[in-house]
Amino acid sequence: MSRSTFWSRLARFVRYTRIPVLVVSIYQLGYQQGVVDCTKTPLALEAKILNSILLSAGMKNIEEDVIIVSEKDIRFFSPQKHHQVAAVGQKIIEAARAHVEEELTAAMAVVKEKLPDDIDKASALAEYEKDRDVDFWQQARFRLMGEELESRPWKYVFIKSSAPNAFVTEILPRFFFISSSMLDVASTADELAMVLGHEVSHLIMGHVSQTNNVETMLRTVEVTLLSLDPTAGLLSLAVIGSLAAVHKALAAAHSRENEREADDLGVKLAARACFDTVKGVHVMRKMHEHSVAAATTPRNDSSIIRMMDTHPPSMERFDHLRQKSKMENPSKYQEQGCATVGTRLYGALWGSRRDAGNAVDKK
Repeated sequence: MSRSTFWSRLARFVRYTRIPVLVVSIYQLGYQQGVVDCTKTPLALEAKILNSILLSAGMKNIEEDVIIVSEKDIRFFSPQKHHQVAAVGQKIIEAARAHVEEELTAAMAVVKEKLPDDIDKASALAEYEKDRDVDFWQQARFRLMGEELESRPWKYVFIKSSAPNAFVTEILPRFFFISSSMLDVASTADELAMVLGHEVSHLIMGHVSQTNNVETMLRTVEVTLLSLDPTAGLLSLAVIGSLAAVHKALAAAHSRENEREADDLGVKLAARACFDTVKGVHVMRKMHEHSVAAATTPRNDSSIIRMMDTHPPSMERFDHLRQKSKMENPSKYQEQGCATVGTRLYGALWGSRRDAGNAVDKK
């Protein structure tokens, strides 16, 4: 290879890679700045993020349209629906913590079996730290409980909205966001447990971080392909729409897989928290009915349209969870005292078992 050919190829390589490298560098700088801001003023940043989330949810009058209940303020015998829902959430969080600790212990036990008997502590610790399963469940525990095992109380943020929705986010740890319309759809303790268990599962599995990584990767690939355009932009104009469609379809497919994963773990957490999952899964059927009534779900949607959906169809999820609930229900966790705990919880929150299917008190 001649020297001129070498330098020509090197120049072409630099030209093709400079933009993707720049994208990743900007992302890393933004991430580092966020870490610095959080370290310097964590409470101020938390309040700012909370306000931003509420504004993005359409809250124009935060003082009137938002109610926040802290875990430490829950009154189990309160007739107010916000305290009732927060009490259900507290049981789900307890079940989630127990699940994560068990999975972490099991992952560490697998590593321990492979270690030689005479290994020193430092070497053993290194083996634990480099194991992918151990690292995953340690990260899950951090997302759920924070840096300290005795983490700050969870808060439940109720927002006035006509769209049934509930979510948690890694950017604002230990906050449950629940819309007023969701309380109309998920009107029993069992149904709420399914909804909250699903959302906590997203947090445990790190789906927000995964989605962020996938988006960054797809954006980088997009920029790379566009930077390879030898026509100085003419070809890019022709394919940019196709790239955007492919990007959206791939991101939606990843999101649907995350939803299914959260459904599977969510029903397990609800059962472990001693809620009736067989009854609880009907929230998915009610979600479908609500979306059809609100004309947000086409009755005859095509496969092309479904490719762009970020969630699997509600009735498909209902059928799957109904089968799953036959295996994941309180009877599986009798040794944890579900019968006793469940009866006490229903009595405190919703009245007797006979009235368990009644709607949440709308006071």
